[in-house]
Amino acid sequence: MEIKVNEQAQKFHLATNQGNWQPMIGHAIQIDELTLCACPMFDTIFGHVLNISEVTTGHRVLLPIPVIGDAYEKTSTAAGTVAFLRTEVAEEIKRLINKVGKQKIIEKIEKSKKYNAEHLPEMPPIEDVDTDWITADISDVTH
Repeated sequence: MEIKVNEQAQKFHLATNQGNWQPMIGHAIQIDELTLCACPMFDTIFGHVLNISEVTTGHRVLLPIPVIGDAYEKTSTAAGTVAFLRTEVAEEIKRLINKVGKQKIIEKIEKSKKYNAEHLPEMPPIEDVDTDWITADISDVTH
């Protein structure tokens, strides 16, 4: 299994139960023919988490990964986040694929694609996002 993590942050649009596309910013994770995204979000049960979903459907592949303790420290920088995705998150995804089988995951994603095509408007495009301003010494961004 070859795993690639895109260091460039991107804006994804994930399908919601409310019948719309929710914009989320995160990183793409390519595993063979599967393209997933890891996006930080707030969960009412776990608090701050990483949501791991398929990029064209929003189909959640893993349970949210709590970003607390060690995970919080590792994801406190852009480089640390990418390293965390390449190692720990990638290993969790590999375990899932080995346990349930890649074909089963693909079937679930295809089912989600079909549902979304019938119930949602067309998905907005995935876009690259500039996050350099966050860590820049001097920023042109007005708060």
